[in-house]
Amino acid sequence: MTNREFADKLKDLRDFLIIAGYEESHTTRYTQIARFIEKMPESIEDLHREHRFTDIPGVGKLVAQYMREIMDNGVSSKQIEWEQHAPITVLELVRIPGLGPKTARKLFQEYGIGSLAELKTADEAGFVADIQGVGPKLLEAIRQQYRTA
Repeated sequence: MTNREFADKLKDLRDFLIIAGYEESHTTRYTQIARFIEKMPESIEDLHREHRFTDIPGVGKLVAQYMREIMDNGVSSKQIEWEQHAPITVLELVRIPGLGPKTARKLFQEYGIGSLAELKTADEAGFVADIQGVGPKLLEAIRQQYRTA
């Protein structure tokens, strides 16, 4: 796995946790760690092999454990724990340009929209255009996303 691919997995974990209702201020560390990993010259694979994740600024024992789990299994126990609060399909929402994790959290928590298919159904019912925070530009991006999916 490349550094960029691993950083993207950490960003996905951050987004997923925010959407699932995890305290947002606690997810900022994943953003900071991901940025560091993207820029570091050393391979994330080497750090993993040498058990040196805690050498990365902001990574303690628990986050290092989650990082090892992602490297070994593609998923962390933190994600699995929070899947009782939201399905992993909520990440499909943040793949839409202009739709961030806070808006995805609102769509999921307030309207029960937890996937691109559910968003399409809600849009076809004329429901999405009335959601506060979904303007014409985002609505077009949403429609473009499920047209190409």
